[in-house]
Amino acid sequence: MPQKTKKDPRDTPAMRQHTRFKEQHPDCLLLFRMGDFYELFFEDAEIAHRVLGVTLTQRTAGVPMAGVPYHAVESYLRRLIQAGYRVAIADQVEDPSQAKGVVDRDVTRVVTPGTLTDEHLLDAGATNTLAAAAFVADNEVALAWAELSAGTLRTATLSPAAARDELARIRPAELLYCQTADGEPPQRVTGLLAGQPATLSPVASRVFRLDESRRILREHYRVGHLEGFGYADDAPDLAAAAAIVAYLRQTQRTTDDLPADGDAQPDDRALRHLRPPHRFEPAGHLVLDHTTLRALEVETTLRSNTAEGSLLEMMQSCTTAMGKRRLREWLCYPLADRAGIEQRQAVVALLLADTRLGRDIAEALDKLHDVPRIAARLGLGRATPRDLAALQRSTAVAAELAAATSSAPALAHLHQTLDAAAGPLTQLADTLAAAVVESPPAHLRDGGLIRDGHDKLLDEQRSLQRDSQQHLAAYQQKLAEQASVPSLKVGYNKVFGYYIELSAVQADKLDMEQDHFQGWARKQTLKNAERFITPELKDFESRVLGARERAVAREQELFAELCAAAAKQTDHLQALADAAADLDVLLCFADRARRRDYARPTLTDVPGLHAVAARHPVLDDRLADRLVPNDIALGPAARQAIGNDEPTASLALITGPNMAGKSTYIRTAALITLLAHTGSYVPAAEATVGLTDRVFTRVGAADELHTGQSTFMVEMTETARICHHASDRSLVILDEVGRGTSTLDGLALAWAIVEHLADRGCPTLFATHYHELTALADRHVAVGNLHVAVREWQGEIVFLHRVQPGSTDRSYGVHVARLAGVPQSVIARADSLLAELAVSHDASALTPEIATDASPPRPPALAANDLPLFDRAPEHPAIQQLRAINLDRLSPLEAFDLIRQIKRQIEKSID
Repeated sequence: MPQKTKKDPRDTPAMRQHTRFKEQHPDCLLLFRMGDFYELFFEDAEIAHRVLGVTLTQRTAGVPMAGVPYHAVESYLRRLIQAGYRVAIADQVEDPSQAKGVVDRDVTRVVTPGTLTDEHLLDAGATNTLAAAAFVADNEVALAWAELSAGTLRTATLSPAAARDELARIRPAELLYCQTADGEPPQRVTGLLAGQPATLSPVASRVFRLDESRRILREHYRVGHLEGFGYADDAPDLAAAAAIVAYLRQTQRTTDDLPADGDAQPDDRALRHLRPPHRFEPAGHLVLDHTTLRALEVETTLRSNTAEGSLLEMMQSCTTAMGKRRLREWLCYPLADRAGIEQRQAVVALLLADTRLGRDIAEALDKLHDVPRIAARLGLGRATPRDLAALQRSTAVAAELAAATSSAPALAHLHQTLDAAAGPLTQLADTLAAAVVESPPAHLRDGGLIRDGHDKLLDEQRSLQRDSQQHLAAYQQKLAEQASVPSLKVGYNKVFGYYIELSAVQADKLDMEQDHFQGWARKQTLKNAERFITPELKDFESRVLGARERAVAREQELFAELCAAAAKQTDHLQALADAAADLDVLLCFADRARRRDYARPTLTDVPGLHAVAARHPVLDDRLADRLVPNDIALGPAARQAIGNDEPTASLALITGPNMAGKSTYIRTAALITLLAHTGSYVPAAEATVGLTDRVFTRVGAADELHTGQSTFMVEMTETARICHHASDRSLVILDEVGRGTSTLDGLALAWAIVEHLADRGCPTLFATHYHELTALADRHVAVGNLHVAVREWQGEIVFLHRVQPGSTDRSYGVHVARLAGVPQSVIARADSLLAELAVSHDASALTPEIATDASPPRPPALAANDLPLFDRAPEHPAIQQLRAINLDRLSPLEAFDLIRQIKRQIEKSID
C-alpha cells in the first residue's frame, strides 16, 4: 500500500491567497483578515510578536502565526509604522455568509510611514511628508515632497547641499529613490538625510525617466501638457514629482489590479485631493540650513532632542490642527519678501488693536476640525461617519470667518478666499446637517449615521426593526378575529421563521375553504398543534429579517453619496483650511506679542540688526523678569536706526566669562531676525531688522563619526560653508570657532575667519575666548568689541549678563568649574597652574623690572609637592648680560660692540 505524503500546511485555499498577496508586497508585513482577527504568518508573525508583544502561536505545525483584533488594528498599525515597517492589509471583500468556499480577499491598502492619513495614526500638530529625490546631474538634485494628508505637492531642483538643508526642514517620514540593481539606496541618497530617521523606499527606475514622468503626471491630472503648472517639458523636478504620484497610486489602491510599478490609469476618485505640483522658490524665503535649525533649537532642543523648550513649543498657542502645522512651516520657512512680511505684521497689529475681532475669529476657529485631513480621507475613500459630522460643523464656520474678516483692509486677502468658499461650503453644511446625526458612530457596521426622516427607504427599514412586534401583534389580532380563534398566536423560531400556531383541535375545526383562509399553508405539525404560513407573513418575515442588513446597506449608499458631494468641494475645503491656518498663526503671534510685550520690528533693505532691550524668546517665556535684556547693534541697519553717521561694526567680537550669556546673546540676535521674517513681533522694546537671505550658525560641539568626521572636522566643515556662501545680507553667529584644535592653530584660524567675514561685510556675532582677537578692532573698521560684564567681590565674581562695548581679557574658567562642583583640590591646583602659566607668558620677563608700589605681587612660590607645569631651563649668559645693561648710559658705538659680543657668545654656545 503506497505511503501517504504529508500535506504541506501552506497548501490550503486561504494560505494560497496569503502567498499570492505576500509575493505582490514582499517588503510589507501582511495583515490577513480571518474572522475577527488580522493574522500574520511566518516571519511577519515573529516580527509582530517582537514589536507588538502579541502571542506567537501556530496555525498548523510549522506555520508561525500571530494576530491582532480587527476592531483595534489601528493602534497596532501605529506602532508598526513608528517602528519603520510598511504594512499591507488584506481584507475580506466578500460576505463570509455568502461565500462558497474560501472567502474572497484582496489587499485594500498599503500603509507606509509617508502615506498616513488616518487621524489616529498622525500627530495633529505635525506634518507627515513623503519625499522623493533624483540625482539629475552631479551637482543637481530634483526634489519633490507631498503631504498626502493635506493634498500638497511641491518640487525644487537644488544643489546637493541645498537639498540636504531642504530635507532637514521638510523632515520626511519616507524618502523615495530610484531603484538600484541590488535594491540598496545609494550612499549619496542616504547622505541627503543627514542622519534623519526616514524610511527609504525604492521606486522603479523607469518612473524617473522624463518621458515616463510626463506621462504619469499628465494622466493623473488629466492635462495635455504641464506648462499650465509652470513646468517645461524638460524640467528635472518632474521626475521626483512623478515618483511620488506613482508611489501613491500604488500604495493607496486607486485602481484595480494595480501593477507593482505603479503603471495604471487613474479612476475618477483617485487622489482627487492631491493638488498639482507647485515649484518651491528658495529665494522667496529666509534660508535656515539643518545646522541652524538645530543650533537655534527651532523645533527641538540640543540636549533632549524633544520639542519641550524649543522655539516652536514656546510659540505654540494655535487653536486648530492646521494652524499648529502652519506655525511650524512659517518658523522653518520665514519669508524674505518685505511686502509679504509687512502684510502679516499688519494683521497682527489689527488683532492687537481690535480685541473683539480677535475673539470673534478665535471662537470661529475653535469650531474647526482638521479640514485638510478630512478632505484627504474623502479623496482616498477612507472617510468615516465622524468625519462627515466634523465636516458639517467645520463648513458652517466658513461663513462666520468670511463675515469676521469682511471689514478690515488688512484681512482683505484672506476675506477674498473665505468669501469665495463660504457659499458652496454653507450649502454642503446644510446638506450634511439635514442628513447626519450630531454624534455618529465611529463606523457604519451597525448604522446610526443618517437622521430619521431623511430617507424614506431607510425609515421603512428602521420602522420594521423597531415596530416588528407591534406589526405582529396587530396581524395576530386580525387573524384571530377572522378565524374566530382568540387563542391563535403568531410566533417565531430560528429554524422555521415566522408561523401561525393553532391547537390541533382548533385546526381541525377550521373551514379552510373560506376566503379569509385562502393562502394558508401548513408549515409544521406538532403533537398538539399545527403551524401555518401565509404569503403576507412570509413577506413580513423577509422584510423584517432583512431590515437590519438593508438599513445598513442603505446607510452605506447614502454615506457614499454624501462623501461624493463633499469631495466635490475639495478645492473650497482646502481654501478654507489654508485661510484658517493663516488666521490661527497670526492670532498666535498677536497673543504672544500681547502677553510678553513684543514690539513690531521695522524692516529695512540694508543688512544688519538693531534691537533695544532684546530678549531671547524662549528664556523670556521661561525666566520672565529674571532675564536681563541687552541692546544689539550690528551693521548698516543699526546705523540707520540710531541715526548716527559713524560706522557701526558689521562684525562684533564678544568676550567674557563662561556662563555670562555670550551664547544667549548671539542666539537672541538670530531668533529675533528669524521671528521678524515670519511676520511676528519680536521680544524687544524696539527693533530694526535688515532683510536677510540666510542665517548661518556655528555653535556647539558635535561629531559625525558615522561619516568619519571628528568634532573639529564638523566645525571646520560648517565654517567653510559659511565662508563660501555667506553674503553681505546673511546673518552669521559663531560660537568658539577654532577651539577644537591646538591653541595656536585655533587662534590663527579664528583670526583669519574674522578677517574674511569682516571683509565680506556679513553681519556677524563672534563669541570667543581668544582675547587676542580683540586687537582686530584696531585694525579693521568693520570689527567691534563687546564684552559681558562681571563684578568681582571678595574673590568671587557675579555675572551681570549685561553686554557692553569693549573687550575683556579674562574668562574666569576656573571659577565656573568651581560653580560646577569640580573637587576643591582640582580647583586649587588649577589656580596655581594658572598663575604659573601667566608668568611663563608674561612679556615683562624679557624686560628689566621696575619695582613700583603699583606692581602686581609675584605669584606665591610652589610647594615642594606642586610640580610645575613647565620646567624652566637655566638662563643663557647672554640674557644675564642683557639684564645687566643700563640702556640710559650706553652710547651707540658701545651698543654696537655689545651686540657683536653677545652674537659671538650665542654662536659659540650653539657650536
